[in-house]
Amino acid sequence: MRTLSLLFSILMVTLANAQTVKEIDSEISDVVVYLNGAQVTRRATVNIPSGNSELYFKGITSQLNPNSLQVAAGNNITILSVNHSIDYLEQAKTDTRIEHLIKQRDALQDSIELVQNAQDVFIKEREMLLSNQSIGGDETGVNVEQLIRATDFFRERLSEINESLFSNRQTTKKMKDRLDKLNRQLNELNARKDRPTSTVKVSVTANRPVNAPVQLTYTVRQARWQPFYEIRVDDTDDPVTLVYKAKVFQNTDEEWKDVNLTLSTGNPSVSNYKPELQPWFLDFQPPRPLKSYGTPEARMELNEVVVADKQKQEKPLRIRGITSLGPENVTTTQQQTNTAFQIQIPYTIPADNQGYDVAVSDHQVEAGYQYATVPKLSPHVYLLTQITDWSDLNLLPGQANIYFNQTYQGKTQLNPYTSEDTLNISIGRDPAIVVKREQLKDFSSKSFFGNNRKETKAWKITIRNTKNSTANVLVEDQYPVSADSEIKVELEESSEAKVNPVTGILSWELELAPGETKELRLVYSVRYPKNKDLIIE
Repeated sequence: MRTLSLLFSILMVTLANAQTVKEIDSEISDVVVYLNGAQVTRRATVNIPSGNSELYFKGITSQLNPNSLQVAAGNNITILSVNHSIDYLEQAKTDTRIEHLIKQRDALQDSIELVQNAQDVFIKEREMLLSNQSIGGDETGVNVEQLIRATDFFRERLSEINESLFSNRQTTKKMKDRLDKLNRQLNELNARKDRPTSTVKVSVTANRPVNAPVQLTYTVRQARWQPFYEIRVDDTDDPVTLVYKAKVFQNTDEEWKDVNLTLSTGNPSVSNYKPELQPWFLDFQPPRPLKSYGTPEARMELNEVVVADKQKQEKPLRIRGITSLGPENVTTTQQQTNTAFQIQIPYTIPADNQGYDVAVSDHQVEAGYQYATVPKLSPHVYLLTQITDWSDLNLLPGQANIYFNQTYQGKTQLNPYTSEDTLNISIGRDPAIVVKREQLKDFSSKSFFGNNRKETKAWKITIRNTKNSTANVLVEDQYPVSADSEIKVELEESSEAKVNPVTGILSWELELAPGETKELRLVYSVRYPKNKDLIIE
């Protein structure tokens, strides 16, 4: 009897201390995307009994940062511990498009293998026929009827085999071409198989049964967003329309489906540690050889670097023509160290590392307009817009597509981090204002004075306004600046230009009436020793 009582007591204690294990089905509800990385929030509603319970969040990306895990629960629930582990048995869910392509690829690979197996059989059969062509024996021989039947059989069967082999080769070629396209498409979508997942175990306790929400938050690195813009100008009397957009990328192995999206200018991957100064020791060092760019090979190498950088900056973005959401659908929050744009419309961002456009806002910005030209470098006149008040727009450096009169003009780089008080943006060329720069040979000369040589250069700039409205045009040119005491430069005529003697740059601000033409003259002379060579212009 005492033994039964003891067993009953142990059973009651065991039941009292037993933990309830629940596997939680959670959904991604909110995502904050940073310039590098993202914070993901999952939500679920859980029925928790009285006592201790273990909640298992399964199927989560294996790329999360375990140190960033945070769990929040409803009232009357106490969180005891949070543990993270990698699950190699349960694989990450694949996007339906990618899953469909993977099934096509696998089926196609099986079909190719079957056709190749049949082709091997035909090849073996043909080899067998060709190696057993002897009819009859050396003593008995063969009659004519047997020879005819054997010949017909060999001909018909070999023809069938060769036709089958040809057909199989054609079929295999088509299937391999299709397989190559499927693989390239899967590579474009960054499809991966056999990806492990994360399991987060949350131990909780409750004084009584409760149905409460549970929230799981973590950060991932494989996500980012970058700004890009549209600058639209309809007429020089109208304000500039600045459309703020974002391109969002993510490759976290989790699809963000109909999530509340927030774009933040913060960067959680940046170190938060204050740098420390170290002792600064001075010592004499042997002189380093100077790198020369004097050879053609060196100059070519330098030019190639510059061109490569320029091409990298001008790499086009894929614009899908979305419009801005408007201020009622975007909430902008200016925080102490960053700005957050909370998008009120749900977005879906697949995990394929492709750029998806998100509209942020648009602004009507008051701006001034001016035409500008540098005829020495380009025979075109450019329209510039000058924005003086952009500090409240929360802009980031990025590429901008330019539209003038509903016509695409190209791209420019928008850099709001400038020390200037005016943001100058080139809208594009205006062919209605014509400019021409030509040398005046009658006023250009070469002469000798003792040991010196004097060269005089004269240029005429003609600018004409063919528009139906007045145009304010900034014209820029230059004369050389001496870097040697033996070279003397004198500006002889400048048509009342503003002259910067340090840089040698001349500028004219012209107001051209409709149909008006103006001429500018630039004359300068250079005196230098006649026994030395100098290339002027």
